[in-house]
Amino acid sequence: MTGARIRRARPDEAAGLTALALRAKAHWPYGEDLMAVFRRSIVIAAADIADHLVLVHETGGTVDGFGVQRPGGGGADMELDHLWVDPPAIGRGVGRRLFLAFADEARRCGAARIVLNSDPYAEGFYTRLGAVRIGDHPVAEIPGRVLPRMAFKL
Repeated sequence: MTGARIRRARPDEAAGLTALALRAKAHWPYGEDLMAVFRRSIVIAAADIADHLVLVHETGGTVDGFGVQRPGGGGADMELDHLWVDPPAIGRGVGRRLFLAFADEARRCGAARIVLNSDPYAEGFYTRLGAVRIGDHPVAEIPGRVLPRMAFKL
């Protein structure tokens, strides 16, 4: 992709990254009731950017994807908390490039795998990258909603 690069996010980008995540979530066929919950629960704060590895993907100087990775609870795991691609950039390899950048960073940190809770609509994306479903993750904010829990071996 011409003019594409991955870099660390800046704390002053928090609001823009939150807006991108919500645009990406709205790309899928969720009703307004769920989107209202997502608007409250999907928030990237400046502190998240300062405290965790937050990478952004830019194409031609425009941020078109980002993700957040932090140490997981399993010691040798890294947790991928967010991976979002702006809808106009979906299908252009942005998500794959971001995921592989996070995998490289996790390897450098000595992690054995990346674990994540996938949106059901994104499970196929992670499966194509080599992740496998390892269980289910109930969503506290939405009773009855369960996300695929996935792992990618490094």
